[in-house]
This record gives sequence, structure tokens and C-alpha cells, in this order.
Amino acid sequence: MIKQIKVVLATIVALIAIDIFVLMILPYAPHKLVIFFEYGRSVPGKIAHWQKENPPLPGNLLHVAWRPESLARSAKEFLLEDPTGGPVIRNYGMSFTNQLLEAAKEFNPDLQVDGHTGPGAPPNFVYSQFLDDRQNRRSGDIVLVGILSSSVAGLASFSNRTWVFEQPAPFTYPIFRPNDSTNGLRRIDPVIQSLNDMSAPSKIMDFTRQMRSEDGLWTSLAFDLTSLDASPFFRLLRRAMAKSAIAEREDRITAHPMDGIMPWSQVLQRMVHEIQRICRSDGQIPLIVLIQAHDVRSAHLLPALKPILKAENIPYLATEEVANPQDASAYLGDGHFTHTVNKILAEKLLAIPELGLSSF
Repeated sequence: MIKQIKVVLATIVALIAIDIFVLMILPYAPHKLVIFFEYGRSVPGKIAHWQKENPPLPGNLLHVAWRPESLARSAKEFLLEDPTGGPVIRNYGMSFTNQLLEAAKEFNPDLQVDGHTGPGAPPNFVYSQFLDDRQNRRSGDIVLVGILSSSVAGLASFSNRTWVFEQPAPFTYPIFRPNDSTNGLRRIDPVIQSLNDMSAPSKIMDFTRQMRSEDGLWTSLAFDLTSLDASPFFRLLRRAMAKSAIAEREDRITAHPMDGIMPWSQVLQRMVHEIQRICRSDGQIPLIVLIQAHDVRSAHLLPALKPILKAENIPYLATEEVANPQDASAYLGDGHFTHTVNKILAEKLLAIPELGLSSF
């Protein structure tokens, strides 16, 4: 028994020594190795680290995609658009829709694009941008709304910080839940709305409580015991455990499209219905882009949404009808489509009759 205790103690001492050694050499290590250990910091630790960087370094996502700033920019640029120029496409989505429209502009440089996008943006971010930017759109605009399959579980969350552990961009967005009394959606806004709110400790505390109680992807493994960030060993351990816990929560959501904590199919159908209702009321043309990621864990969008898109005559573009999600050659290493695929998708988009883009 004594021998076993000695072995355990020796192992602990060795691990502590290795931990201290790694911590000492990290400031002088290659950048990729530093980043490897940075990925394991707690979410509050990562955000605090970004807040201290001046100027922000590549990979610092502190300032991206805050909705008030995006909407204020749209209101300002509203006056700058050339009404005699090409069509205006309002882009509510993420990098996939950005790249799609960049490819479309290669065919038609006259397209005017107003973007309200975020990294890996879930449908609730996209939908809230669509709703809150309504006053800045004009009759005749094309309203492109992108839905990304790999971000569908984010419908249950207030922020990327709860479910994108390695790069937890802290921008926030509402959660929308079914409201069966109206057959619509009930909106729950986050306590933190802007980057400026991040400097108020009381709001941070209130938002943490809100995430604990209402965010379906929140896990204490990603947020608590921030003092352990000082240990490279515990960073590695946290990274593995937090990612596993988040993936388990995401899988639980995507496996239950019509029930559970976030009936995503039902929510998306109601979002799509409201998008077409608002657009047609305002004299605009809705366009739903269903982006099926190269990820077997993703929600399958087309079967869930094609019936309502067809029934309500909503123009749509489904990437899986062009690029097989199981075909790795259609995707780059970072998960985005190749430029060739984006050009094919852009041609399909420009040829949709309801958009009237083929004449420009």
C-alpha cells in the first residue's frame, strides 16, 4: 500500500514539474504551440485575454458581429446606396453567404450588398438581424437569409461563447422559442447586448445567471474555475471535457427536431414563414439559402424546410442540391466551399427567376 502511495505521489510531483516547465517555456515556444494551449483556456479567460490585447491580434474575436454596431452602420449606409444602380441584396448570414455573394459579384459587379453577418452565425442571430434591420431596407430589395446546418443547435444559445469553445466570439443574440398561443415565436433577449455592456461587471454577472438558467448549450466545464487557466495541463483537460460536453448537448438538440429543449425544425419553419410575410408586406423579395455543412452531426435542413418553402412559394437555394455534403472535394480544409462550388452556387442564385437578377 505504501509503495502504491509513493507511486501516486511521484506521478503527481512529475505532472506538476512538467506543468511548470511547459508554463515557463510557452512564452518562447512556436506560435502554433502557444495557440494549442490557448485553446484550453476557460471562456472567461479567453475573453479577458482578448480584452487586454492592444492592438488586437489575429484570432481576437472580441469586436466582431455585435448587432447594435452592425445595425447602426446599416442605418448610416442606407443613405449612401445608389437607387439607380444594381439591385441591393441584404445579406443576413455568415461567411458562407459572404463568399457566395462575392462569387456572384464576379458575374455581376453591379450588385450592391449590405451585410449583417457573424462567424458561424446560428439562425437566431440571423433572424434577429433580419427583424431589427427592417427599417433600413427598401422596397425592391432582395433579402437573403442564410441558415447553416452546423449552427442549428445554436438556436438554444445566447452567444457563440457557450458553444464555440475554442474561439468563443462573445457577440450575443436572442433565443426564439415557439409561442403556441400565437403560432409564432417568443423572443428572449440577452442581458448583454453590446460590446460596451461587456465592461459592466453587474451585467456580466446577470448574463452569466441568464446563461446558466436559459442557455441550452451552457456548461460549467467551459466557464468555471478560471484560476485553473494558469495550468497548461488543466487547459488541455478542460478543452477535451468542455468540447465533449458541448457536443453532447448539440447532438441532443439536433436529434429532436420537433420536441426537446429546442424544437429546431418547428422554430425554423416559423422563422421562414415570418421572413416571407414581412418581405412581401414591405415589397421585398425573400431568398432563403440552406447551407449544408460537411459535418455528419449537422441538422439536415432541406427535408425540414423544403415543404414550407414550396407551399409558400419562397425562392430558395439549397447547397446540397449542388454540392454533396458527403463529398469532401466540395469543401476546403476550414469547412467552407471551394471557389468552384461557390461560383456554381452563384450562377444558380443569379438565375432564380423571382430575383430578377438575370437582366442585370
